[in-house]
Amino acid sequence: MSDTPDPILDKLPPERLLDADHLQPIVAGINCMHSIETVQQYLAYENQHENRTPVQSRLRERAREIRRDESDTEERAIV
Repeated sequence: MSDTPDPILDKLPPERLLDADHLQPIVAGINCMHSIETVQQYLAYENQHENRTPVQSRLRERAREIRRDESDTEERAIV
């Protein structure tokens, strides 16, 4: 997990990014997320406010991607 805060939180907090009417800018913002903590914050917000399945699915997929990347990085460090 990342020790540094995700810059997307400063520029596009959940209430601002997830307020978009179209999925494309939301997905673009999700793709810029680099920490599990950030994804979890956005998913929690989405669950409480909009509850849109496509957004929730993309957030969960992004979390899996981040975990996979972290796991790959750890494996390369061990070898």
